[in-house]
Amino acid sequence: MLDGRPEPPFRVLMAGYVVDFHHRNACPRCQPDGSCRRLTAAAETLRAWRDRPDHPPPHHTGPDAGEQQRPAAP
Repeated sequence: MLDGRPEPPFRVLMAGYVVDFHHRNACPRCQPDGSCRRLTAAAETLRAWRDRPDHPPPHHTGPDAGEQQRPAAP
């Protein structure tokens, strides 16, 4: 567990590997149009993991609400 976040289940880790593989190569089940049932299933697994009710919101990388932004230079 990192930063209070639960470790993803094995199926979620494997879904990430499937997506990564498909970004580099086609698998034997990839269709000529680029669609793939394995890639679709992996995407659904990852979406379900990200959209689960106990999932914390993503870290906001912008300035905090109380932080002042520097005006743009003229």
